[in-house]
Amino acid sequence: MKDKENGVGPVYDALDDAPISKTHLRITALSAAGTMLDGYDISIISVALILLYTVPTFGLNNPDARALIAASTVIGMFFGAIIFGYLTDLKGRKLMYVWDMVIFIVMTILISISFNFESLFIFRFILGIAIGADYAISSTIIAEFSPAKTRGKLLVTNVLSWFTGSAVAAFVGYFLLPLGSDAWRYMFLLGIIPAIVVLILRKDVPESARWLAKSGQTDNARKVEKEITGKSDILPETTSNVRTSFLKLFSRKYIKSTLFIGIFWFSFDVAFYGIGIFSPTILTILGLSSNLAILGSAIFDLFAVIGGILAMVFIDRLGRKTITLIGFSGMAISLLVLALITHFVTKAGLVATVAPIVFAMFLMFEITQAIGPGSTDFVYPLELFPTSERATAVGFGTSVSRVGAILGITTFPFIVASYGISTSLLFFMGFAVVGILSTLFLGTETKGKTLEEITGESSVQNLPIKKGIEGETVTEDGI
Repeated sequence: MKDKENGVGPVYDALDDAPISKTHLRITALSAAGTMLDGYDISIISVALILLYTVPTFGLNNPDARALIAASTVIGMFFGAIIFGYLTDLKGRKLMYVWDMVIFIVMTILISISFNFESLFIFRFILGIAIGADYAISSTIIAEFSPAKTRGKLLVTNVLSWFTGSAVAAFVGYFLLPLGSDAWRYMFLLGIIPAIVVLILRKDVPESARWLAKSGQTDNARKVEKEITGKSDILPETTSNVRTSFLKLFSRKYIKSTLFIGIFWFSFDVAFYGIGIFSPTILTILGLSSNLAILGSAIFDLFAVIGGILAMVFIDRLGRKTITLIGFSGMAISLLVLALITHFVTKAGLVATVAPIVFAMFLMFEITQAIGPGSTDFVYPLELFPTSERATAVGFGTSVSRVGAILGITTFPFIVASYGISTSLLFFMGFAVVGILSTLFLGTETKGKTLEEITGESSVQNLPIKKGIEGETVTEDGI
């Protein structure tokens, strides 16, 4: 049922009330495939750095250089997400949906043949622009086509694919290591073939009906609805020519949501990237060999996939806010325990004795982060903002989160070198606590509501509803 008291009309009943169809699954799969490639390319650098460290021409024996290469893609994402997020609201979802994958393919090829620090940094930076764009575009398309009651599940499927890509990267890195110093090139090249397939299939994905209606193309919007669901709505002309404005995110109506997205996503990425990128390094500090550290990291990534599956099961049952709190809490507890272990036990030389606890805490971190903010960071920004600013909001949140990711990546080596690993773990735990507080005081629950109910968008104001012929949704006065 729609919220009549707040004047929110049932504008997109055909989409919101539809059962999940093959088309929904296809759109989700093509978006998720791009996100999986994003997860693969962002994560594979953690393994590649181990090999690149031994190649003199890249100069990665310098800690600052290693940090810059590790952060290069994330820096690119900062710019790609906010620029292409805005362009996606301005020019449409489909145009950017295709071109970001073209950039991804070209840059992946160039990365695999890069020959020094500068070329590797530049190519990975531009790759980050494409990945940042895909974050804003692919999840927006899923949200705007999804039925209201299963939107969370479909969006988390997109997130789950990121964790899958990250896990695949870890295992690919582990199995390609024996190929020698050039194995890192093959690690990147493997991502090109699926990217080409995704690019070809994305060309047939229709434009978002919500974006078409917002842009005044109501006839085309109704055609897309009919193509997806077999039904269409009457979309009044009042939906046309709604201007996209970045400043709207900071208006009185949306400032709370903007603050929430910025704080909770920033806090999550500080901890997630600080721990995730350097988990092999942490394990080597605790005494494992490089091969075992990479294998251990790969196993942890698999448990993140399990966490993503749990999020997919529970997000539309428990709600977004509850699972976000569960996730941040699990991250904080596991990091606190790991900090205490590394502080007291490593000094006493008892690492082997507490190895099961260390392993369990890493698993707890990966599972809970994936259940919570690691999944809802791809959901909340899409639900809390209107169609005219939806991709812009995702781009803004992604860009702010990239600042957090860069902070996590670049500060980890510095804190470890200056103050020890236990201090770095407490540093990341503090950001998990910030995530808990921001969710408690700024987060809202959105499960089961249509996008228009959540954001207050309305095209039909307080008009009774009845079903028209051929499955069309009309108001009683015929509008």
